[in-house]
This record gives sequence, C-alpha cells and structure tokens, in this order.
Amino acid sequence: MLGAICGSFFNVLILRKNTGESVVWEGSRCLSCSHKLSFLDLIPIFGYFILRGKCRYCGSKFSAQYPLVEVFIALLALAIYLKFRVFSPYAVSFTPYGLRLMAYGGRLLFYFSAFSALFLVAAYDFRRKIIDSHFLYVFLAFSAIEAVWRWRLLAGMEYVVQDIVSAFIIALFFYLVWFFSGGRWMGRGDTDLAFVASLFLGFPLNIGMLLLSFWIGGLTGILLLLFRGNKYGLKSEIPFGPFLAAALFIAWYFGGLFSFLW
Repeated sequence: MLGAICGSFFNVLILRKNTGESVVWEGSRCLSCSHKLSFLDLIPIFGYFILRGKCRYCGSKFSAQYPLVEVFIALLALAIYLKFRVFSPYAVSFTPYGLRLMAYGGRLLFYFSAFSALFLVAAYDFRRKIIDSHFLYVFLAFSAIEAVWRWRLLAGMEYVVQDIVSAFIIALFFYLVWFFSGGRWMGRGDTDLAFVASLFLGFPLNIGMLLLSFWIGGLTGILLLLFRGNKYGLKSEIPFGPFLAAALFIAWYFGGLFSFLW
C-alpha cells in the first residue's frame, strides 16, 4: 500500500513537472472542471475504480495513467522486497557483491528510492520525450552511492577503472548513435542516462543492460508496427529511456542471467 501511495505522488510529479504548478501546495483537481478532489477520490488505485474512471463533478474521464502508475510502483516495492527476502536469503548480511553488512530495511529503502527515481526519469521521457535533468540528478546520486559502496568493499582499483571505463564507452556509443542519426534514432539525454545507469550496475552487468535495452526496444517497435501500424510508423518517435530503465532493472534483478559475460 505504501508503494501505491508513493505512486500517487509520482503521478503528481510527472504531470506537474515544468508546468509552473506546485507539487506540494496545490491539491489535486480535475483537469477538466478544476474542482478539487476529495480525500476519498484520491485513495490510491481504489479511488479510480470507485469513481469508474470519471470525475464525480463533471463526468470527464480520468487518465488510466493514475492507477497504472500506482499499481506499478506497488509491484516495484514488492519485487524489491522479494529479491532480498526470497531470492537472496543472505542479503540481510551481504550484498550481491559480497560487501559488508547493511541494514535490511536500509537496503529496501535505498533500492526502492533509487528505482523510483529511475522510474520518474523513464515515465517523464515516455510522456514528454525528454530526459528531465532534475530526475536524472536524483538517480545519479543513488548511482554514485551504489558505485562508491561497491568499490569501497571490493577493495580493488581495477574494479573502479573497469566500471568507469565501461560506463564511458557505453555512453559514447549512445552519443555516436545520437550524433550520426541527427537525433532521429536516439535522444541526447539517453547518453546521460546510459552513463548513469551503467555506473549504477558496474561492469559487466552494464553490458547486459546495453544488449537487453536494444532487444526490448526492437521487440516493442515490432509489436507496435504489427498491432498499431496506423498510429506508429517507421518515422514515429519512441523514447528510448523506458527501455534503458527496464533493461537496468532486469539486469540488476536477475544478474545471474548475464553470467556468460564474465
């Protein structure tokens, strides 16, 4: 339920970012009639279905984004909990890299916060087709903490070098794709996201993320052309940020699947 509540707040961030509206001081309202919504209207997930997806005051439809984001963030919180609770029984004592003890609750909070920031980057990119720098800076902070903690406890300069070099190489690849395509195949912000995401995972998981992001992007493009060909043509702009974010999470969550890389 806490994940759904966070998802409700993230909806506000995504919709009001760069619009001039306050995220904190202005209450939620219907975008059609501007009537302020009551507490019962704003119950995460259930409020949307109680109202049948419509404003009780003017009858206009609410976007399905509201319950979808709330459900997604709730599932994200559950998935992170299950990773450490079920899939890694020793995670209470050790990190995946064999690092020193971290508090169980602290680990959950850290990774939930990190992937929430990543979600905001991807969701904003999906909606506005641009990587928002403020959301990216927040995720960069978590990536830096994750990387420094990993380097500190692996206690080897070679790990620092290979993580940083691989992150720069991956970012350079994205930059070259953006440069030579004139921005048609890739956005400039994807270069920054690729570097930050690569730093979060470290080598060689960031290589797996790179491969997986293009697999997911290619498959999504094919499915869109097959099932929604009239709306999505070959010249349609499909933001790449969500594919990078999905690939990062999968590589982090199922890191063992990429063991062939090392």
